[in-house]
Amino acid sequence: MEEYRNKLKIQNVFFSVCSAVLIAVQILAYSGVIDPVNSGKSWADFWHGFIAGVALGVTAIMILGLIKNLIALKNNKQLKKLYVKENDERKKEICTKGKSAGASAYLCCMLAAAIICGYFNVIVCITCIICTFVQSLFMIGGKLYYNRKL
Repeated sequence: MEEYRNKLKIQNVFFSVCSAVLIAVQILAYSGVIDPVNSGKSWADFWHGFIAGVALGVTAIMILGLIKNLIALKNNKQLKKLYVKENDERKKEICTKGKSAGASAYLCCMLAAAIICGYFNVIVCITCIICTFVQSLFMIGGKLYYNRKL
């Protein structure tokens, strides 16, 4: 259990650093220090809002994870409960199968999107094709890695 405590402590440091960086990004975006290159005012405003929303959402998730970990580190009962939840084999198998099916569905949808977008915009079509290709490489790499590891 001491090893799991150390894992949570490292995770807490990660959550804290990431939250601080994201808050800094939000401040820099609001102050106008970070601006999209060669953009009009409307795009810059949209981008600042997008960055603020994403950074706020991810920061909230990080802070909630930090609070959950701190509570578990102070209470042995909560620590054991969190340990069991994270190491449940059935849950891991369900997540693995779900991720595999989700990645396959994503590839099919991106191929369809690339075909449809090809009629309207070449840049979007090429982007969809590149994303599909990169996702395929990640899936193949993961399968090769885990076939050797397991």
